[in-house]
Amino acid sequence: MKKIKFVFLNTIIIIFIAAGLAFSAEVKNTSTAIVPASAKAVPAIKPAPAVKPAPVPPPASPAPSSKVAPAVKPAPIQNPTQPAAAPVPAPAPVDNYSYNPSGKPDPFKPYIVVVDTAALKKQIVKKAATSIFPLQRAETEKYRVVGIAGDKDHRVAIAEDAAKKFYPLLNGTRIGLNNGKVVEIMADRVIVEEYENNKAKRIILKLRKN
Repeated sequence: MKKIKFVFLNTIIIIFIAAGLAFSAEVKNTSTAIVPASAKAVPAIKPAPAVKPAPVPPPASPAPSSKVAPAVKPAPIQNPTQPAAAPVPAPAPVDNYSYNPSGKPDPFKPYIVVVDTAALKKQIVKKAATSIFPLQRAETEKYRVVGIAGDKDHRVAIAEDAAKKFYPLLNGTRIGLNNGKVVEIMADRVIVEEYENNKAKRIILKLRKN
């Protein structure tokens, strides 16, 4: 049994040695067969033949023109002592605009209107003379209260004008040139309210006992 093992081991060793020798011999043959690229001869590069330049043709001379250029006249020499001609002024533009004042405010008229009180009173007197109501034909102060009758709930006053005519006064009666109105009748007086220049004004007419 020991002999068999020994023979088997020797056989394996011999096989490995033979395989190693065969592999080394094959590697040696392949190394000698491969030639490096640097060892190959590089063919010499022939220089390119020189190219001769093409001859440049001479420039063509321009054809003679049959037309002759006109002679240039020299500018006249001005006399330095002679004054230059004055420039002619351009005509002024004609303005055809005309102002039409219709429907436009007068620029020369002041904005502040001065009211002539005397003329206004004359107009009021003239208007009062044509009034159909006798109590509105004179100023409120021109009327005299000559009598008051009734109680505090309902009173009636009697007014007398310059012509000695008598007129009844009730609450709401219009009197005077400024469209006055009786607002209250008391036991001894009549209170009239007027509006002059948008301002309320109260006038008291006292009862005349004599």
